[in-house]
Amino acid sequence: MISAEEEKFYQQWEKDRILPHYKRKPFLRGLSVGLALGILSMVITESGWYERANMVANIRGNEIWILLSIVVISVGIAFLYQQFSFEMNEQRYQELKHIKSKK
Repeated sequence: MISAEEEKFYQQWEKDRILPHYKRKPFLRGLSVGLALGILSMVITESGWYERANMVANIRGNEIWILLSIVVISVGIAFLYQQFSFEMNEQRYQELKHIKSKK
């Protein structure tokens, strides 16, 4: 049996799945996770917790390149999270569709 919440999701996703799946909300969630990881790595590097990594970063890296790489990685994580959330919703929709067709 399908609960009321699942039925509501089914009806909503049936309309939304034909639209382009580039939505802002999952993208922003992924972007915030990526930026949080980047900020965490910058804090660890700047705190001097791992001295060897700090020496290598100071020798090789320009801070602009490090910040640029954090932004690029964050956008990549955001895009992957957006695709992942779409696929999870699509899988849930297909499972509910299969359950409804068994009735």
